[in-house]
Amino acid sequence: MTSTVELGDVYVCVFPFTSGQGARARPVLVLMDLGPDCLVCRITSVPHRGFLDLPVTNWQEAGLEKPSTIRLSRLVTVEKPLLKVRIGRLARADLDRVRTLWNEKFRLE
Repeated sequence: MTSTVELGDVYVCVFPFTSGQGARARPVLVLMDLGPDCLVCRITSVPHRGFLDLPVTNWQEAGLEKPSTIRLSRLVTVEKPLLKVRIGRLARADLDRVRTLWNEKFRLE
């Protein structure tokens, strides 16, 4: 079991489908450690489509097999045991872009 995770870690996770029916192992980006759980978002090989999507510039450094997109619109809280293996970490430039987009779009007022 993974005991601690950090913003920017990339794991393979059993990621539930939005419908709640089933799941698939896929790469995810850790956004926040919540004790026994963590907040993650999906990473996909589908190109950038929406305003909450960011291309991963240094995808190989992050441990990804092909060019990928971070989907901040696909957030989920998962139990840490669902994180199967840490495959990498976002490069500083990619992590800075995630942090900037998050702070611009998810501000509560």
